[in-house]
Amino acid sequence: MLGYPGQADESSELWSLKPLQEDLLGGIDPWLNRGFQQMGLPPNPLADRYTWIRRATFDLTGLPPSPEEIIDFVEDASDHAYARLIDRLLASPRYGERWGRHWLDLVRYADTNGADENMAFPNAWRYRDYVIESFNRDKPYDVFLKEQIAGDLLPKSNDVATQADRLTALGMLAIGPKMLAEQDKEKLLFDVVDEQIDVVTRTFMGLSVACARCHDHKFDPITQEDYYALAGIFKSTQTMAHTDHVSRWVERVLPAPSNQQRQAAFDKEVAMLEKQLSEAQNEKGDSTEEGSQEASEAVQKALDALKQEGPGLPQVMSVREGKPENIPILHRGNHLLPGDETVQRGRISLLEKQLPVPEVAKNQSGRLELASWLADSRHPLVARVMVNRVWTWHFGKGLVDTPSDFGQHGGKPSHPMLLDGLARRFIQSGFSLKSLHREIMMSQAYRRTSRTHDEWQVRDPENRMLWRRQPLRLEAEPLRDAILHASGLLNLSRGDALGALKKNDQYFSELPGAFDAPYRAVYLPILRSRVYELFATFDFPDASAHLESRSRTLMPQQALFFMNDPLVSRAVSAMVDRSCHSGGCCVDDRLNHFYLSLLARLPTAEESALFDEYLRECQVAENGEISDTVWQQWVHLIMASNEFLILH
Repeated sequence: MLGYPGQADESSELWSLKPLQEDLLGGIDPWLNRGFQQMGLPPNPLADRYTWIRRATFDLTGLPPSPEEIIDFVEDASDHAYARLIDRLLASPRYGERWGRHWLDLVRYADTNGADENMAFPNAWRYRDYVIESFNRDKPYDVFLKEQIAGDLLPKSNDVATQADRLTALGMLAIGPKMLAEQDKEKLLFDVVDEQIDVVTRTFMGLSVACARCHDHKFDPITQEDYYALAGIFKSTQTMAHTDHVSRWVERVLPAPSNQQRQAAFDKEVAMLEKQLSEAQNEKGDSTEEGSQEASEAVQKALDALKQEGPGLPQVMSVREGKPENIPILHRGNHLLPGDETVQRGRISLLEKQLPVPEVAKNQSGRLELASWLADSRHPLVARVMVNRVWTWHFGKGLVDTPSDFGQHGGKPSHPMLLDGLARRFIQSGFSLKSLHREIMMSQAYRRTSRTHDEWQVRDPENRMLWRRQPLRLEAEPLRDAILHASGLLNLSRGDALGALKKNDQYFSELPGAFDAPYRAVYLPILRSRVYELFATFDFPDASAHLESRSRTLMPQQALFFMNDPLVSRAVSAMVDRSCHSGGCCVDDRLNHFYLSLLARLPTAEESALFDEYLRECQVAENGEISDTVWQQWVHLIMASNEFLILH
């Protein structure tokens, strides 16, 4: 491990709480080359252009490059070809869909509650779309952070879209699972607070502060007082609209130019029905006829239904300021056993000398002060943690291999000065994630081949020195989307795959047909009670808790998916049907089209020879017409190959 200058490998002081070090060498490759020199071994050479465009396109968009994009890039001999490709991918709306999904893993996004009452979250999708758009617009990360913790407390903006964004962003605090039917309502509220502390601190700081609910943290410098200083902030925040038998979360009306007109039309309709009801009741009082009674009841039902439906103003899952309160330390975290000591909310001892939390105003929850503290460029954790996450999502493993644990028992950075250098430049760029992507992807470290090397395998089997590219199995969403995209079946519009989830707040365990929608996987419903079977096969996470990184297992069910799943069969048929139009009708052109579409390269001489042998076995005469069935079998073979599944 290449440590900080003058730093011993083991230190009693937590490395991640030290101030960021100066960037001495100014780049990724100089730091890595220093390690290669110490090891006395050269790293792998750079990957060819076919490999690189597939890697980069999947990384930034979650989709494969098209045959035309591949050929254009391979034939572009200019020095700026790589930079132009990265800029094009970062400018694509597909970028936010891919990288927004990474973020949704961290904040346990789902469209249903799970837990005891698996009710639909009909407006959770607005938070999902806010995340996607924030990545696409390259919203500065410090702003992104503050909006999700204290968007409603930021200075008012005259821009309606900005105000809507800020309310929507608070969905991060609201979308967690809740025991809605919990009859001890005070316990419910404390459990919601605990869940919010966990997701905020692990996501932004890479520390498991929630461990201190019952006792001081066993390993990291986090006390019970720190936990309850945060708990006071979130207890002073209203997340639940009410705590009836089945409790209900807060939803807030989004500001929109059309709201006033909608409300006026609603009020007018209510007034009209109330007038009709009054007239019908007067007629009923003057008459003994049954018709008068029925007319009165009909108008009353219509009025009740209208009031129940409301004016139809757009709403979003959110939180609002509650009653400001400091809370005592709870013995063993039990709300029934409060201690004598009340903790001032926001008074967190972590970084107390280096960067104290601003004093919380008496009439506020403290969310704004917490958000400002986290977003401060001097905070030693926040930039390090996010830079390491981006590195992890690009390379499959972070410079710190425990992305949400920068504590004593988490991993130590393999290249701490590189991590700090990237964090410093991330801050200096105005917290621009797209600038960070460019720097990482233009490095030689990112562009290396994935082939193995006997001596390196012995000396660095875990590839901590980044001498090679680590092959990565495609995750569930890009795998599904790649199958549909290559076959022409993927609809790149947002569509409405949520269907009933956006129109009801009923209980959900099934949603027939929703997963067959042809939209990108990020827009499919996430039901906490039932994970889409394809997603489950390829390690989709538990959406009930923060997830620092995806598992990438290889198991027999994945091979069976490619052999038997109707999605694969449908995609193969569609791909063959449209290939004459897309790739040309001659045999070589169609074969090239299939390989470029699925593997991002042309077939090798050996593969072309195998294909010719296959045609002879299928008794296809030379220059004879090849049936769709023959083509489908070969395309199915390519799609089921490891090379399609693995990103090198």
